[in-house]
Amino acid sequence: MHPSLEAFALAAGLLALGAALVHRFGFPPLPVYLLAGLLMGHRLPVEELEPLPSLGLLLLLFSVGLEFGPDRLKELSGRATRAGLYDALALPLGFLLGLLAGLDARGAALLAGIIYISSSAVIVKLIIDLRRAANPESEVVLGVLVLEDLVIALLLALLGGHGPGGVLAGVLLALAYLAFARLLGPHLVRLMESFSDELVLLLGAAFTTGTALLFHALGASEGVGAFLSGMIAASLGLRERLEHLFGPVRDLGVALFFLVVGAEATGLLRGLTPVGVGLALLGLLLKLPLNHLGGARAGLGRKRRLYAALYLVPRGEFNLVLGSLALAQGYPLVAQVAVLTVLLSVPLGALLIRFAPEIGQALFPKEKKRPVSARPG
Repeated sequence: MHPSLEAFALAAGLLALGAALVHRFGFPPLPVYLLAGLLMGHRLPVEELEPLPSLGLLLLLFSVGLEFGPDRLKELSGRATRAGLYDALALPLGFLLGLLAGLDARGAALLAGIIYISSSAVIVKLIIDLRRAANPESEVVLGVLVLEDLVIALLLALLGGHGPGGVLAGVLLALAYLAFARLLGPHLVRLMESFSDELVLLLGAAFTTGTALLFHALGASEGVGAFLSGMIAASLGLRERLEHLFGPVRDLGVALFFLVVGAEATGLLRGLTPVGVGLALLGLLLKLPLNHLGGARAGLGRKRRLYAALYLVPRGEFNLVLGSLALAQGYPLVAQVAVLTVLLSVPLGALLIRFAPEIGQALFPKEKKRPVSARPG
């Protein structure tokens, strides 16, 4: 029996056990996957699990790209954009924190991204599970998440490649892909309508991984290549079909990716310093006032702007992507902050989102319900 099969059986069992433990409480399983990796990493031959974790990461970035079709960007309201501008102030503030911690400009930029980006996967799932999607603060939060993911994709393009040459090659290749999609995309979509789901799944996987490899070969970020593949698929009207086909494969790969990150972080967190702990805590606290101000600018009342700030606490997938990139580029402190931030923020954020109405009632017991301020946009 091949060792990779034994490793996969052990990993799948750990992941299933962790997911089962949190399922009954309605909490997202991402921190449990990380914790399982931290606890069992010394017994788990993570190198035997490849390429599934790397594939899961690419499919995650592909799925994020699917959310950036022209229709979704047009749906962004002016209220969400105004709130997003306040939220984005976490980037320069996080960059300043990195410089004060002794990092160079590249390391500080990676730290700023980790502090800035919230977890779309965790937050959207909780909003849907708690049936709050129609609430006014949810509209603002979902718009802010779209803007965050777009900004981080640009940051990955700048920091994930190999210098200015890689960035330039990535830009030129992206323009070539977009031109190809505009000219030949509609014909390909009509052709694919007659294809079976199995064939579409295989073609989509080949397109995504092939694009990522091409970007990497040119010195650009392979993650941006996967993200671009999703954007192109969404622009061609393939979002729903590909989300349905890729969902289970993506979820398995992402779970393995988080498990491997946790296993590799075992040694990383052993060397955790007070500076790393302080940066993680400051990063979590930093965005609360910014998002509260953003909610006010979006016209939300006192309770609703508090809800919006609490909803954006969880950090997750992109923080770990940036943390892995930081570790590969020689910034262990930034990687430590990324892992610790996710481990702290996901369970804390899930609790804050779940009990946000009770927290609001305790803080503002006399506030009467009123409609959201009618601002243009």
